[in-house]
Amino acid sequence: MAAAPPQPTAPAPAPVSGGDAFRLGLVGAGNLAESIARGVTASGVLPAFAVRIAPHRRLERGAAFTSLGTTILASNAQVVDDNDVIVISVKPQIVKQVLVELKPLLSEEKLLISIAAGIKLKDLQ
Repeated sequence: MAAAPPQPTAPAPAPVSGGDAFRLGLVGAGNLAESIARGVTASGVLPAFAVRIAPHRRLERGAAFTSLGTTILASNAQVVDDNDVIVISVKPQIVKQVLVELKPLLSEEKLLISIAAGIKLKDLQ
């Protein structure tokens, strides 16, 4: 019997720590995104609730993030809308498709980071 998909959780307020706290949104829930989430939470850079992702189609990926205490949002659009720093962590062949979908939500106030292999800066603009 398959496990139920992780349900979106209500976003917690961003932590306030000397005015430099931020919320980290991960678009893509693969192994690299999980490593980033584990690293920033284990090192104390961010509390787990300040790291946010959207559900993944593979249930075990969502469960990995839920076990870390990260916030699961309803969609990639909500991840972009609700966060200050956005990490694009999807397979290179779908980066363009994902960015076209999210472009209306991106602004000068958001820091966009791509860890997708082989993607050039001009492809992100």
